[in-house]
Amino acid sequence: MTTLTRLKVYRRHHCERRHRTYETFARCVWKNAIWVRAFDQGTHLPYALVSDCRKPYLYGDQRTVSLWASQESAELQKVWIDRTGCGGGCYRDHEVIRLGMQP
Repeated sequence: MTTLTRLKVYRRHHCERRHRTYETFARCVWKNAIWVRAFDQGTHLPYALVSDCRKPYLYGDQRTVSLWASQESAELQKVWIDRTGCGGGCYRDHEVIRLGMQP
């Protein structure tokens, strides 16, 4: 059994729109991310695993965001990428964030 950690909650984003899905909300929050992808089934994906590792051979924003249905799923994935890395140049800058999207 994993112990769930207390998370940051992101409610604000870059526009005044009321996004209908967590994916569009996440794309607005992390506007310049390389990619934002859903990794669980369904539309209720309020947990974002964010990787802010910077690869020395790339320029610009290098953030990636994966969306998960449960905090436990997101944290299990974080444990895995903390252990194996998220790609070349990974220095373990990964965080799980709760998306507080307003309906």
